Amino acid sequence: MRTSLIRGSIIVLIFLISVSVLYGQEPFFPEIPNWRLTQGDPVYDANNLWDIIDGAADLYLEYAFVNLRIARYVNADSIEVKVELYRHSTEADAFGIYSQERDPKYNFMDIGVQGYLQQGVLNFLDGVYYIKLSTYQTGDNAQEAMKRIAQRIDDFLKQKKSWPDVMQLFPALGKLANAEQYVAKNFLGYSFLNTAYVATYKDSTVFKIFIIQTESEKNAERITTEYLKAVPKESITELDDNTYEIHDAHVGVIELRRVHRYVYGSINCTNPKTRNYCLQQVTNALPR
Repeated sequence: MRTSLIRGSIIVLIFLISVSVLYGQEPFFPEIPNWRLTQGDPVYDANNLWDIIDGAADLYLEYAFVNLRIARYVNADSIEVKVELYRHSTEADAFGIYSQERDPKYNFMDIGVQGYLQQGVLNFLDGVYYIKLSTYQTGDNAQEAMKRIAQRIDDFLKQKKSWPDVMQLFPALGKLANAEQYVAKNFLGYSFLNTAYVATYKDSTVFKIFIIQTESEKNAERITTEYLKAVPKESITELDDNTYEIHDAHVGVIELRRVHRYVYGSINCTNPKTRNYCLQQVTNALPR
């Protein structure tokens, strides 16, 4: 009899979990003491994201957007905090959309991988999630409420707290803080240049270093060849094996290198010593 009851309970539990998953009601938002949680909004995916963020939907879809869930927390003081939970296919894609919307001048805070707090807004990166909190209320209590709720959500989701591995390949000297980006598609305006990590540097001028990690050495060779075909031959100077200086009319002066499955380079670095130092640092840091 007891075995039958246990078996029956397990079947009911499996059924409830299945129904929950089917209707998109997985527990993505934690219950928080003294806060009322409501989740009445639909779950948005690639088919209806325009219904809620019409002007920005295309950009989000470039970063392997999976879905958006929305919840609201309200406390006894009528402070209401809206939470938007954007899920992407990979941690790199979540970082990519986060990197497109942050500004180096924001007030950054230690939550998830990284977050920032402005008046009425708290956004943070958390593994495969890009999470946005907002409130119409002003004052310290509302700001503190967003921080408390964000921390509970961060603890609840249990995501990895680290930047994409490629970020470690950029040299630290001269790199501007909180200005790194991940460009999923059409880097420099070329359809064959994708999955590019970019960091901004300052020497005598401001310039950029980019790194594209491809799936294989053959793919790295292919996109290098495509790029060299896309610019006029007279704009290309071969400096060494698999190293080129390119005067790209749309971008500026690029030094391009290919090593193993990586394509990387500098954009508009006018100091040859600085350019060589930065790119050699990347070369030395590449996995063997």
